[in-house]
Amino acid sequence: MATITYKCLNCDADLAYQPSTGNFGCAYCGSSFTMEELENSIHQDSLVDEQAETIGNMDSDTAVVYKCPSCGAELVTDATTAATFCFYCHNPVIMTGRLDGEYTPDSVIPFAIPKEKVKEQLIAWCKKKKYIDDGFFSEMQLEKLTGVYFPFWLVDGSVRATLAARSNSLRVWRIGDIEYTETTQYAHLRAGEVSVNELTMGALSREDAELLNGIYPYDLSGVKKFDMKYLSGFMAEKRDIEQNSLKAKVTETARAISQERLEDTVVGYGAVMGQNLQINSENFDWKYALMPAWMMTYKYKGELYYFAMNGQTGKIAGRVPVSNKKINRLAWIITGVGLAIGALMGGMMWL
Repeated sequence: MATITYKCLNCDADLAYQPSTGNFGCAYCGSSFTMEELENSIHQDSLVDEQAETIGNMDSDTAVVYKCPSCGAELVTDATTAATFCFYCHNPVIMTGRLDGEYTPDSVIPFAIPKEKVKEQLIAWCKKKKYIDDGFFSEMQLEKLTGVYFPFWLVDGSVRATLAARSNSLRVWRIGDIEYTETTQYAHLRAGEVSVNELTMGALSREDAELLNGIYPYDLSGVKKFDMKYLSGFMAEKRDIEQNSLKAKVTETARAISQERLEDTVVGYGAVMGQNLQINSENFDWKYALMPAWMMTYKYKGELYYFAMNGQTGKIAGRVPVSNKKINRLAWIITGVGLAIGALMGGMMWL
């Protein structure tokens, strides 16, 4: 399996994708290159540094060791890591073999929010938390932010479904002293083809990927054809959840969508009940995609805290440590206000 880095045309340092401009920048000489300029340079064999040497085993359940193409240091990665940084020279490294063949993504949503902007938004988000521990956020903690591309399955398609249901319509009227009630029962049958578009299914089973549930959705209008160069300067994970493991979940989601849409066609008949939905056929198209998230894991006072930000939309999910001092202060204030109100009410009763 090869490792690859993209080189600056001016100083031969490593390039990284810049979310703020959509170009590829060099941190050493400040040069910036467009995707087209990179493509032209790659064709001239002047920009890519590819190292074929690998060390260690390739068992999917064990760590894998590579050599950094920039400094020669050994890199130890998880079995799903497809792009990372060298811990010694800090240059970006892409493991091309992790994304070859059947593991080549069809599409990618590039990062749109630079790290500096992420820091500002995280601080603003935390300031809205009234009872956060004041010592939690510092520059050292924010430096732990890491941009990661996570694997997803994007599912589009349709199902043919049939809905059988019944409903009761009640009519009440009065003639003189007599009240009459009429109950009409209806049987409903609805069938049709229901489109199911842009289902997003996580394709990584690692624990930290669960935090992504809090930063959905992604704007799929921003999907681009996959290009390895978008990974430069970020970490990336390859999928370890295949289509077969998600088919039942996709079918169940499609079933819920179909039932809701077919039920919406039954109007003017009172309460609809006894629904029986049958999925007759399904046809789905699966695409493998990488989507961006800024992640931070920080250990504070012996406890781990996880944060995630959607690298495209900026939506944040996470948990902050609560300050016991602030909570106790609030409790004392509430208690004091309660006692004051009680004393006031007691005095008014004596009057």
